Amino acid sequence: MSTLTIERVDDIPIIFHCLIRMRVAERIDRFWPVHGNWKGLSYGQLAVLFITYMIHSLNHRLAGMEVWIADHHHLLEQLTGWTLTPKEATDDRLGILVGELGRDQDRRVDYQIDQGADLVQAYQLPTEIGRYDTTTVNVYHAKDTENTDGVLEFGHSKDRRPDLLQFKQSLGTLDPAGVPLLTATLKGNAADDPEYWPAWQQMMKTIGHRDFLFIGDCKGGALETRLNIAREGGCYLFPLAMLGKVPEQLAEWVRNPPMVPQDLWLESENEGERRWIGQGFEVQQMLTGKAEQGEYEWSERWLVLHSESHAQRQRAGFLKRLDTAEKAVKAAVPKGTESRAAWQARLQKMLAEQGMNDFLTVQVHEKIHRKKRYLRPGRPAPNTPYHWETSSELSCHIERQDAAIQAHQHVMGWRIYVTNAPAARLSLAQSVRYYRDEYTVERGFHRFKRGSLPVLPLFIRIPDRIKGLLFLLFIALQALTLIDFVARRELAKTNAKLSGLVPGNPKMATARPTAERLLASFKQLHLLVEHKDPVITGHLVEKLSPLQEKILTILQIPKAIYDLSFCRVCVEEDVGLAVVT
Repeated sequence: MSTLTIERVDDIPIIFHCLIRMRVAERIDRFWPVHGNWKGLSYGQLAVLFITYMIHSLNHRLAGMEVWIADHHHLLEQLTGWTLTPKEATDDRLGILVGELGRDQDRRVDYQIDQGADLVQAYQLPTEIGRYDTTTVNVYHAKDTENTDGVLEFGHSKDRRPDLLQFKQSLGTLDPAGVPLLTATLKGNAADDPEYWPAWQQMMKTIGHRDFLFIGDCKGGALETRLNIAREGGCYLFPLAMLGKVPEQLAEWVRNPPMVPQDLWLESENEGERRWIGQGFEVQQMLTGKAEQGEYEWSERWLVLHSESHAQRQRAGFLKRLDTAEKAVKAAVPKGTESRAAWQARLQKMLAEQGMNDFLTVQVHEKIHRKKRYLRPGRPAPNTPYHWETSSELSCHIERQDAAIQAHQHVMGWRIYVTNAPAARLSLAQSVRYYRDEYTVERGFHRFKRGSLPVLPLFIRIPDRIKGLLFLLFIALQALTLIDFVARRELAKTNAKLSGLVPGNPKMATARPTAERLLASFKQLHLLVEHKDPVITGHLVEKLSPLQEKILTILQIPKAIYDLSFCRVCVEEDVGLAVVT
């Protein structure tokens, strides 16, 4: 008697093929060899299956892996050639795996350098521009007061949840596809500034040269970071933080430009068209700093740039906050026994909390009322004793400081960027375009926080396991961004576009498909498995569609990965069940 079962195939062969092409299993086994009483799949093999499970199921829960293996057992054995036992991927074994991967930061850095260098060469990745940034990930975990070496701490939340514990995740990527080369899991209250210099060093070792433009946010603009990169012969582009004397210097240059600002244009997506985005000029500066080898002097270009669209957004936000603060002050009322000075101080505090002290002034006025109070009941006579009662009435008057408001709006949209790259390599317009492309690294964070590789909800609490899990998610992000890169590169070679990726709009074509859209096109592929003791046979039910075959061609993946036909004879022996192909 035979029984039939169905296993979903979908995009699992593509994901597994990409991870094998990246040599993930081989590299993990080299850096983390198994030891002790570990049996079955190696760390590398188990990691590849776990990453495939995460990308396919959009889930990283350790407990779900065992069921996923059972649901795709014959498919995975056919793809991998590995013997998978029922308990090969329990949550206990996965917990040991992520704990081992997260225990040694130096080993993870060595892995990233080795992996990144291999990807740069194998995929011929452009290495002209590297980016680095950090984000925060908030969790609902309780504070562990006993473990002081954990990564979960209270800190400045980029998701506006300062009430929750968090950890920080860094990411270093290469343009144009945002392929990640480095990552690290940091404490939630750690400062970003000290991480940029080690990130530049690691990226330089990974790509094999220092002739790349390193782009980051204002945290990377610390003088020590710029000094170290310049001393080592690197190039950088950072916006200066609006702290210290920078706002005053910027306002002075905007009021009295040292030279005539030039218009900035960006090439639009339509060939031959340009779009005006603002103005800018540059100022040469000589800087001196103290390094370990002594004082070092280098030249910087300070790019003073104005973005009109950014100015409009800033202006709209500022006026909205100004109206909100003004309405809040007008709606405020004094407390029962509050004095004039106390109420004045409270209103000033309200303005200070909203950053409006320089633009709104508040004056509290007090009006004294006197009333004669007779000391005897009844109609008073001329000689009836009395005394005077006094009461006060407080009111406030709020006034806008138009001169300060106009001066503040005048500098909106202006920002100072610093770079040591020569003008021949980085013009004013290019600096704007490069910094506007900062979304390439933010997109990786989006995939972690709200996208196809969701970190949340996070159920793991042990710090080493959190680091190990984020490390595997980083490898999964590498696989997705490489799919992005290869697909877009191959389409660009022939100026072609791919259609049929958007459900409900089959004619919509794009030259920049995402890995998520490409993989989703392989849904609803199934493997039919027939069990007829002692023979087990299987084959793919559906044929690949023309779109699916085209996608495989674009990704340079052989169609043979979907040749899943097999016939196995199971022979029962003393040691158990042996599978003979």
